[in-house]
Amino acid sequence: MRVLFVVSSWPGHYFPMVPLGWALRAAGHEVHVLCAPSEVGGLTRAGLTPVPVLDTLDVTQYARVFNVGSFYLGSWPYPDPPPHPDTGEPLDKDTFDFQQWWDTTSARSRRRLHRSIDAARDYARCWRPHLVVHDLVGYEGPPAAEAAQVPNILHLWGPTGPDDGLDTVDGSNGNEQFTSATARHTLTELAGHDLAERIYGHTEYVLDPCPDPVAPKLRRGQRLPMRYVPYNGPGAVPLELPEPSGRPRVCMVWGRSGTRTFGAASNKLPQMIEAATSLDAEVLLLALREDVQGYDLPDTVHPMVEVPLHLVLPGCDAVVHYGSGGATMTSVAAGVPQLALPLAHNSALLTGRFTEVGCGLTVPNYEADVPSLRAALERLVGEASFAAAARDLAAMAAGMPTPAATVGTLEDIAGARTGPPASHALA
Repeated sequence: MRVLFVVSSWPGHYFPMVPLGWALRAAGHEVHVLCAPSEVGGLTRAGLTPVPVLDTLDVTQYARVFNVGSFYLGSWPYPDPPPHPDTGEPLDKDTFDFQQWWDTTSARSRRRLHRSIDAARDYARCWRPHLVVHDLVGYEGPPAAEAAQVPNILHLWGPTGPDDGLDTVDGSNGNEQFTSATARHTLTELAGHDLAERIYGHTEYVLDPCPDPVAPKLRRGQRLPMRYVPYNGPGAVPLELPEPSGRPRVCMVWGRSGTRTFGAASNKLPQMIEAATSLDAEVLLLALREDVQGYDLPDTVHPMVEVPLHLVLPGCDAVVHYGSGGATMTSVAAGVPQLALPLAHNSALLTGRFTEVGCGLTVPNYEADVPSLRAALERLVGEASFAAAARDLAAMAAGMPTPAATVGTLEDIAGARTGPPASHALA
């Protein structure tokens, strides 16, 4: 069986797909991954076969647009302006002409998206896969599946489903001045309403790694539960990991996208570290060097540079992160209580699902300070109910079908496709 993966340009979106790729390969199937050239290195290091024909959207650039919208609306909660969509430098509102920028960028992005969809369709017709598996913003996936006349399968990266909306940073929907501008960067505006509806409408199956209590609700597609097997990028076992000291052990994660999309003011590592060390906890710190540069780290803080999260979490009493899917789901698999500092309103809604089942707490990033973080951490490591709920959720996760078991389901789906081919192709 030939299986075509289609991925977006954000590694955190396709990292959860890697174990399924391994399982398919181990079962004797062939896997190719349609991607942008920027993702060749990451996919190659993951042991998969990239096909760099996509000219897909710049996810970082468009993530920044939401924050620019909040800034223009006056609802941006940080003291510094958000990053410029192109450069990442603090935005100068007096010199930045959003309308001019958007007119140029949206036209270019629309051309890129259609080129990318055409390339995906052409490759699918040539390679003739039996299935297409894609991430939530791998927009080229459904058109490729229809071009090959095969089932398409949406692979979720965590507690974010196709019906979970995106909002500005404080949850405001905006006003008429800015609403139309922010809306244009969506798939609907870039691809056109008909194409967008047909892409979303062609979701047939959804691979969901979330245990039932935290799974997103789906209004379309048949849910296929599959155990989340953590892959947080390549890396060696950290032999320098300190021996347990008897203190509470807290893992702190600050991923690659936080500061890039929300700016330096969102970097709450100093407050996180001070809160943990004030509780006499030792800290395992996973962050880029530039995000901790200039800070004097106490002796109880141990930087873990380029170490996969799943190799560090076992034995931790709590984990602190900013609500990314990878950190959230890796924490679920490890059975570790988690404190989320979500950067955006929709992230708070998603991490709230874990708060509701009792295995975590949420403090919005833009409200986080040392007292609020200390209070939350004190509860996580001091109240046994959080650890018990985390272990229960981990047990539910471990009981889900493995990627290896899911291969049989995908084989059945590929073999069960009958009936006449689709009468039209996405165009």
